[in-house]
Amino acid sequence: MKFVACSGFPVPVSRYWAELPAVEISDTENAVPGAGTVRRWLRESADGFAFTVLAPKGIAAGGFLVKGKNTPGLMETAEVAKTLQAKALVFAAPPELLPSRLVKAQLKAFAEALPRGLPPVVFDLPSWNAEEVASAVGDSGAHAAYNPLSGPIPTKAAFLYFRLHGPAGHRSRYEEAALEGVVNAVRDSKAKLTFCVFTNVDMFANAKFILKQTT
Repeated sequence: MKFVACSGFPVPVSRYWAELPAVEISDTENAVPGAGTVRRWLRESADGFAFTVLAPKGIAAGGFLVKGKNTPGLMETAEVAKTLQAKALVFAAPPELLPSRLVKAQLKAFAEALPRGLPPVVFDLPSWNAEEVASAVGDSGAHAAYNPLSGPIPTKAAFLYFRLHGPAGHRSRYEEAALEGVVNAVRDSKAKLTFCVFTNVDMFANAKFILKQTT
């Protein structure tokens, strides 16, 4: 299955439900949404709608320490993901987090210490290449996020998570030629489950373009 989504709701939620088949819940980066909000998302979204969930941003920003002030909130977020039957739990790092030897070691330890029962875990580290992420997480079962416009994409992966931040950051816009490249990557994916998530300023328009071209 293939899903196209935005990170968060860039338009009123009622409109979003009607036009896209999935969403990456971004509220959870900063706080755990209330149970009523989560129940409303489930009640109002269409049958077959897919959710993924962002992990608390302090975990990645803190360098993936196994213990410390950046870990509270993870299990609460995991409960939200469980309620939503989320297809992925995404750890999104800031560009400032570089692949130093220390951070690679911390990421490896963090991935190995993750509790069982989580949805597929995805690490999105924009300043790393996917091979560095994959090497660091080792045999933990976690996945690297991929930018389909840069670097190789696994051809035999069962799960692919594309995450697009804009060509020059959140406020930048993709040219049509770049979007066509994303279309090709989504079409060519042979994974059992593929997500294509936009996080940039034009995320809603970009996601709708990809959806139209791939369905």
